[in-house]
Amino acid sequence: MLLALVWQTTMHVWDYIHGVYGYDYGCINEMLVNYQGGLVRRGLFGELLFQARGVFDFSIASAIVLLYYVSVVLLTALLVWLFKKNGWSLFVLPFPMCLYVYLCDPYFLIGRRDCWLLLLAFLCYKCYYEYVKKGDIKWMLLCNAVMILGLLLHEASLFFMLIPIVLFDMYHLYITQTRGKAVLFLISHWLFPVCVLIVLITKHGDSALVAQIWNSWSPYLSVSEELVKESYMSRTMNWSLEYDIQNVTFPSVWMPYFIWKIPAWPFNLYLFVCIYYLVTRFNTINVGIWKVNKVNNVLLSNVVILMLICIFPFMLLVSCDWGRDFPYWVIGSLMFFHFFHRKDEFPIFLTRMSERFQGWIDRVPVLNTTWGYFILIMTLPLGFMHASVSGMFPIIPLQLKHLILTGKWIVLA
Repeated sequence: MLLALVWQTTMHVWDYIHGVYGYDYGCINEMLVNYQGGLVRRGLFGELLFQARGVFDFSIASAIVLLYYVSVVLLTALLVWLFKKNGWSLFVLPFPMCLYVYLCDPYFLIGRRDCWLLLLAFLCYKCYYEYVKKGDIKWMLLCNAVMILGLLLHEASLFFMLIPIVLFDMYHLYITQTRGKAVLFLISHWLFPVCVLIVLITKHGDSALVAQIWNSWSPYLSVSEELVKESYMSRTMNWSLEYDIQNVTFPSVWMPYFIWKIPAWPFNLYLFVCIYYLVTRFNTINVGIWKVNKVNNVLLSNVVILMLICIFPFMLLVSCDWGRDFPYWVIGSLMFFHFFHRKDEFPIFLTRMSERFQGWIDRVPVLNTTWGYFILIMTLPLGFMHASVSGMFPIIPLQLKHLILTGKWIVLA
């Protein structure tokens, strides 16, 4: 796995040297958003980069690319540790490559904050877990600080960092405190992150602010009028809710294998069902090389459903790219399950729902076999995961390509 990662990194550094990742590249210039024109969402990373550039002389684009790969290596190491620590099947760890997310498409993710946000999510879950376990207020304060840091990096952290923990804390207080104390504790626990969120919602920026931000970088890089006008930064600052809803509702999708348009919602539903199965039953694959512990599928299902409830509004209303949302959902669920996996930590209705879903899976023998697991991977409508408006079903050549890459990862591992 590490050799494959090094090779992949080397190839993309080569691309950067040859000018593929210039400042006109969307995932590069989006990271340049800073606070030089005033407080604005997603500006923390760019502000830290701006202040560091004022002290040290370095290539800004190179620093963004380097920090991206550092985040990939750290997240990969964390996932390997999680799987080994919990006795989960290491065989399925490279499968994100099959699902067209995470490491398989660094052309899209390069320079973005996704891996850093997931790393912060793990730290946030850890801090809240220690607070619940020990009752020490310093862990709650640290949890608040990590949440605020995540919100300042990208507001998407609201959906897989703030909301899941607030809902979990709400239920924990409901069963352990009186109603009055529960409300008081809930407000005191999360007042600061919520206030930061409210401020950031109003600070989306405009064209004038984009021009100010680009001008602030002019001492360090060449800024043209065309770059300011056409940059991805301008689109993120002028985000349109109506546009995203139009892109995610999928009235129809063009199928290259047919000559007519057909509804896309059945493939979206199939995608969600398959991902739910693949995550809650990942220990179905056991090739006998690694020791695999028994996983309580019902409790894991509780976490997966909870995380989906929190992230689904983001998928539907805010994000038009599920290639980033599914890692938030899947990897966030696995991280959360590492800390919270007791039956009494979840509402009874959620447990009963999970028991019903897992019971349906148990009644289908093929779903409890390794080859059945592979069949579902091979039939996933991957196009919907990368860009919601470009879905095709099935994308056999693409899936075969990434299955081959996965095989290479397994050999190298």
